Amino acid sequence: MSSVLSPITYFRRNPTRTLPIGLVIIMAIIMVSSVVSVIGSVNLTIYTLYGYNKDLTGMTPRNSIDIPDNEVSKMKQLPQLGKLFRTHSYQVEVKTIFGKMPFPLFGLPPAGRELLMKRTGVTLAAGRMCESGKPEAVLSNAVARNLGVKIGDVLLDPNSLDRYAPIPVKLVGLLKGPVWLGLTSRSLVDNNSPLTFSGYLAFSPTASQAQQRALDNALEHTMDKSVVRVWRYAGLVKQTHSALSNLYLILNIVVALISIGIALVCGLLSNIYFSQRLPEIATLWAIGYTRTSLLIRSLGEIAILCILGWITGIGSSIALLKVLYLTVLKPKGLLLDPVDPHAFLLTTQMPVVILLFALATLWFRLTTLDPVSIIERRG
Repeated sequence: MSSVLSPITYFRRNPTRTLPIGLVIIMAIIMVSSVVSVIGSVNLTIYTLYGYNKDLTGMTPRNSIDIPDNEVSKMKQLPQLGKLFRTHSYQVEVKTIFGKMPFPLFGLPPAGRELLMKRTGVTLAAGRMCESGKPEAVLSNAVARNLGVKIGDVLLDPNSLDRYAPIPVKLVGLLKGPVWLGLTSRSLVDNNSPLTFSGYLAFSPTASQAQQRALDNALEHTMDKSVVRVWRYAGLVKQTHSALSNLYLILNIVVALISIGIALVCGLLSNIYFSQRLPEIATLWAIGYTRTSLLIRSLGEIAILCILGWITGIGSSIALLKVLYLTVLKPKGLLLDPVDPHAFLLTTQMPVVILLFALATLWFRLTTLDPVSIIERRG
């Protein structure tokens, strides 16, 4: 008796009728998780591109090329300050999935370059470090791939729009680490670009994130904002969330519409198959099986389809995105996380919506079903 109500029984006997619903669910999961992962790469790119801000606080002048001496004195008097380095930088334009983004090459003295690399967990992967005063720079290997340069190539050029410097600057080393970083000599920029603005990088006494956040807040409340811009990690997070809020709102609406549409399709398919099985349902009902038990069996069948479809869809999405990342995006220095928990979390609502839709439609069909008339017509 129990095997009759097992939701697996119908799958075993009628695989070709259950396959279309499963494929619809799988394709929907692949579509939603892939789109969400690609959009999530915006977050990943920003936090990798400017992730160094987590380990330092930056200050740049406003309406001048240098920060006034009295503001620098305020910085140095802060008890939360560990090290302070003046930086004079160049920048390049890095290509991302959503367009070009500015990326700095910090011009620092040797001690500043060493501390910045230590705090961010970045190390030299190939080549050598740039020397003071020489037209040389080092760059994260992913950024080098993004820009299409390798060790020995000219990184900055007087004729370039996206990688300008008044003299050619060569790439002499590649860096690796959790964030992207670009470094050059401060004296090189001082000597060749005296009329461009310079700023400061402030570090807490230790690598503690709590101490760095305390330094962030102290500088934010101490500096005169009319002449100094303070670049805090909290500001980066806030700007990122603000910039992407509308994008994620649209994404949630799209996911909701897809979920409702897929639920409708699966519900219609379920009703078609339910109609094809009316003699079976009517016979079971006539010999004593309750409406509730028959509904539970039907929902069990759909639940198994949803679970298997979700698992298969997530696995297929991961495989597809990994191939896309390794073959297309990574060689170009573009970022994508094939295993995005946020994408998987969003797709979990689809099986739930499908089950609720199926519950409503199948319950309605069962309440209006007359098993006797069906059996009589069949006879």
